[in-house]
Amino acid sequence: MNIRSSRIGLGLLFLATVLGSSHAVAKDYLIEMVVFETKSGRKLNTSGMYYPKIGNSLRLNSETAIDAGFLTIEDGLTLTENASDMASSGRYRVLRHMAWRQPGLDEDSAKAVRINLGIPTTVFLPDNLKPYDKFIPARLTPGANQSYEVPTFTVNGTVKVRLGRFLHMETLLVFTDAESGQSFKLSQSRKMRSRELHYIDNPRFGILTRILPLDDEILPQEEPDTSGTSQ
Repeated sequence: MNIRSSRIGLGLLFLATVLGSSHAVAKDYLIEMVVFETKSGRKLNTSGMYYPKIGNSLRLNSETAIDAGFLTIEDGLTLTENASDMASSGRYRVLRHMAWRQPGLDEDSAKAVRINLGIPTTVFLPDNLKPYDKFIPARLTPGANQSYEVPTFTVNGTVKVRLGRFLHMETLLVFTDAESGQSFKLSQSRKMRSRELHYIDNPRFGILTRILPLDDEILPQEEPDTSGTSQ
C-alpha cells in the first residue's frame, strides 16, 4: 500500500469511528416520569419481600450526578395534567412526579439513576448477596444467615436510560408494603422512541414516562404523540 492510500484508509477509519460513536456524544434528553401506585393492587399477594440488587448509580442532586450532567428539572414539566388525572381518578395514588436532564449515553457509558420514594423501612438481607442477580429476598426481622440490615423505601431501585439505535429505559424497581410484608418487582427493558408516552407497570405499581430530546423542552404545552403508547 502506498502512502497516499494509507492516508485515505486512515481517514476513512477515523470518520467511521466518529460516526460509529455518535450516540455516545448525542444531545441531552429530558426524562420525565410519574411514579404511581395502583390502589386495586393492594389486595394482591406475593411470595414475600425483596430488595433490588443495585450496582453503581447516581443520586439526583448529588455532586457526582451534577458533574455527570444529570440535573433535576422542576419547571415546565409536560405530564402535570396526566398526573392530576391519575390522582383524581381514584384508581391511582401518585407517589412522585419527577424529571431530570441527562446526556444521551450508549450502553457502555449509560448511568442508572437511584430512585427512593415513600416511607422508609428497615429490612434484613442474606449475609451473602452473591447468589442473587436482580432481586434479593428480604424480611422485616433478622434471621439465620439473614442479618444484613439495610434501609429501603416504598419504591426503591434504579432507572437507566441508554441510547443505541433506539432509546431504551431499563427499570429495576421494588414496591414494598411494610404493613403486609410484601414486595412487588418491576424489571423491564423498554425500547422507546422520543416523545412517545409509555406505561411501564405491573398490577401493583408503575411509572408513566416520556423522553424528550432537549430541543423539545421549548414545547411544554404541545400535545404528546401517543400513537405508539404501550401499556
